[in-house]
Amino acid sequence: MSLVKLGGARLSLVLPHHREQLRSARNPTLYDLFESYALAAQTVDNLLKEHPRREELINEYQALCLDMQAEVVSLLDRIELQSH
Repeated sequence: MSLVKLGGARLSLVLPHHREQLRSARNPTLYDLFESYALAAQTVDNLLKEHPRREELINEYQALCLDMQAEVVSLLDRIELQSH
């Protein structure tokens, strides 16, 4: 699975109210965010498996994921407004 598809799928799980918009999105900026989100979320997954855990790094990547989620929602809202 490509990083764009993986990121879109992961975002669909954490942003269920935007699932349909995420599936139908055709926007290069969104695709870049999907790819970046996939990489950051995979990094969180990998960091959570480490022993000992690097909590500070985990927190940084989790915050990055939350920031990207907010950016995706904002971009989806702008796209929605432009389409009307």
